[in-house]
Amino acid sequence: INPPSFARVDPFIMVQGRGLQRRRTRTQGRTTRHKIVASLLLAIAMYTTLTIRLQSNLNGAHSDTGQLGFEVNEPFAAANTAGDELHRGQHEVKEVAIPAHGSFFFGPHSHEITIPEHAKYKPSWNDEQKKLLDDDIIDVEVEKKRCERYNFGYTDETLKRRRRLFLGTLLADDSMEVLKAVSTEAYNIFHTVSFIESNVTHNLSPRKVRFWQEPQNMGPSAVESPQLNNIYQLYQLYGPKTKVSVDLYSSTMKGGHDLLRDFVQREGNNLRWRINGMQHDDVAIVGDTDETFTRDFLRALQICDIQSFRPNQDCRASKVMASTMVFESTPECITNNRRWYHPDAVIGECVDKIGNATLHPPTKREWPHGQTDENTTYHGYRVDGYGRGSNFSLYHAEHKLNSTYPLYYATDVRMEPSQESWRTMKDGSPAGYHLHNFFQSGAEIRHKYATYGHAWDGVKTRPIWEFHEDVALGVDCAHGQHGDKALDFKNAGSSVMPIFFLNETARESRHYHWQQIVKEEEAMWNRTAKNWVSSNSAVLGLASGYGLGVYKDFVGSLRATGYKGHIILGISQDAQADVLKYLNEQNVTHHVVEPAEKCTYNGTVGHNGQIIDMQKSHEWHCPKAYPDYKITWARFPLYRDWLAACPSCTDGIILSDVRDAYFQADPFVAAVKSKQQHPLMLFQESPDIDNTHWLTDVPVKACRDYKVGATPVHCSGSVMGSREGILDYIDTMIEEFDYWKTRDNCRLDMRGDDQSIHNYLYYTNRFKNAVSIKHREGPLHVVGVQAAKIWENATKEGKAVGINGKWQEWLSKEHGLIDPHTGMILNMDGSPSPQVHQVDRFGSLNSQWLQKMNEMGWPYNTPPHLQN
Repeated sequence: INPPSFARVDPFIMVQGRGLQRRRTRTQGRTTRHKIVASLLLAIAMYTTLTIRLQSNLNGAHSDTGQLGFEVNEPFAAANTAGDELHRGQHEVKEVAIPAHGSFFFGPHSHEITIPEHAKYKPSWNDEQKKLLDDDIIDVEVEKKRCERYNFGYTDETLKRRRRLFLGTLLADDSMEVLKAVSTEAYNIFHTVSFIESNVTHNLSPRKVRFWQEPQNMGPSAVESPQLNNIYQLYQLYGPKTKVSVDLYSSTMKGGHDLLRDFVQREGNNLRWRINGMQHDDVAIVGDTDETFTRDFLRALQICDIQSFRPNQDCRASKVMASTMVFESTPECITNNRRWYHPDAVIGECVDKIGNATLHPPTKREWPHGQTDENTTYHGYRVDGYGRGSNFSLYHAEHKLNSTYPLYYATDVRMEPSQESWRTMKDGSPAGYHLHNFFQSGAEIRHKYATYGHAWDGVKTRPIWEFHEDVALGVDCAHGQHGDKALDFKNAGSSVMPIFFLNETARESRHYHWQQIVKEEEAMWNRTAKNWVSSNSAVLGLASGYGLGVYKDFVGSLRATGYKGHIILGISQDAQADVLKYLNEQNVTHHVVEPAEKCTYNGTVGHNGQIIDMQKSHEWHCPKAYPDYKITWARFPLYRDWLAACPSCTDGIILSDVRDAYFQADPFVAAVKSKQQHPLMLFQESPDIDNTHWLTDVPVKACRDYKVGATPVHCSGSVMGSREGILDYIDTMIEEFDYWKTRDNCRLDMRGDDQSIHNYLYYTNRFKNAVSIKHREGPLHVVGVQAAKIWENATKEGKAVGINGKWQEWLSKEHGLIDPHTGMILNMDGSPSPQVHQVDRFGSLNSQWLQKMNEMGWPYNTPPHLQN
């Protein structure tokens, strides 16, 4: 048992020689009680010795072990220069457990791993890039001019040593392209580059680790994998003189805001800097992975006389900030008249775990929330009065200080203000670059905005240009529409530009890739498509075996909106004469769905485990055209056939249940007006239900061993899109049916498993160009769960149908669901829902209203705001 190596500041416990896999099973094979007691006594003795050693090391000379305060195993004592022999031994993971929020696992850095020959990184630089990167020799005159460019001094002309720079950042879904760009800028400059990768996103969504590897999985004999190739490449990007590490953060947090995860994860940077030997006169730099200082400014930070880097800082605001040029999604889109202000740099003596915590006592922070015990170790952002916004009044009162300030966590380096203004060149050129949203696909952009920073749950229902004005600007730049908000690369008006993109091939490649992302996104959202015309659109449904009243509700309400497009229904071969007459009068295309003489579907397994005889079942049967599908599935290939027989059905398409639905407005006109013309639109049911409900959970778990989880339910009886999008949707559903029908564990005695499959396919990203429409925000409104609750309460309370004798006011105002003057069900914006589905869940509450509407010819179905 090792001592609490950071006990001087925080009650962290460094557990050496503990592999991650062994940690997961640490409850097994516990030692006996007397061994634990003996080990603890030994730890106390060791701790006393190590605390003394720690104090004596505070002002030690440069070394990789001088600041740690504990004996360092060989992996952490490896040398830093390119010529040193690589450590090729077996490395063990070192864990720092922080009870308040999680654990860090520290593995080897790049100088401790042998990179296989086939994985060696060979950068391809042109002559201009090579010249800029060849700047290692200190030339006093060159350095004096460099410092002057930023209004820094250069007082010691005999100085032949540069400050060591330590970078700390977080690693998530950043592309290798971005990593190459920022690392090229800093090639062979940093002493240490510390990446911390987490197993969760900012909103605690689980994420698959892309880089971090346990040491035993690395080296010449390791099995190749994308993850291993990623870390091999990352180890080399910053040059052979730089120690690059990727350490793992495993969160155990419950609660707290999204950015708090960012703040506490950055604590790993402080720990890695200490492990790698940061000293008082080194410089800590903190940024996001897509941010970097310019190479010229990095060299200035190493050698210029900078007030914030002089010895004996009070650490109040001892940091340097850069005026950063922002590139939005492509190097050909530089924001005009707007700069960013990260990364940030602080001198080592003011960095937590490096500086003197006796002179700079720890401050209070936002986590754990509400705790004020004097022994509490705090994490996250500084709180009011303890440093937030430079207000230290309570901190000074508590510690009886007035001239010194707390040390910086990595997140403080990024978040706290500076006593200096943003540094820029005298000619206005930037001191840093921000390569914003340089992702490889629209899906990656969606993931970022859904799970990181200020996570937004609207990403699946909006195109990327509606996420943020920055992304919208990038889309404009993809079309060459820079306007007055953006500049292209050659017209940036800057004396420095990112070295990586000085290669024209790299620049053009990224811009072309971004244009393709935009093109695909615009196709997905029909941005360039013509508006749907109702007369070229179609509503399809399977309506077999119903009486005339069902058709009047469905067809009559739709025609009353002024809709003149196609209505295509499947009906039974014994449909009544009045039904056929009515359908013909309403210009409805109807296809007879004949039952199969014998189902070739393998049979549905009943609750007792016995296969149901489909030929004798009243509920389960198959159509003649598709005898190997039960009828609830067979409607999808039938829809495909009916669309194939309708070449004039070229615009919008709706696949709808019929028995329990009616219309209040033309859904295609509504879609055009609300800009909801997407290739495939799936409609969410009430937020009162989610996919932990048995209808999704049971069959999907049984068949696919997959849990969709607490996600919005989408109704398979309300689907809308373009002709092409709907045909793609049908093909995907049929593909999945073909999987389910051949497996006993997938053939369940359950109605509605088409909806189970519908949701499974959406949440596993199987549908092409699918857009989720929030409940009550689109052309199709599924009232089911809300209606059922209203009916249940009305039944319990014994309320009569109608209120005050007014048939239009069939539902009380407290529900906020209808227009009391017309009785029409409303969307969230107060407009009538174009289609209402699952209306039978209201029971008899709206029966009088439906009867009146049919008798009067649906008089409210052409409201002024939808008239052409």
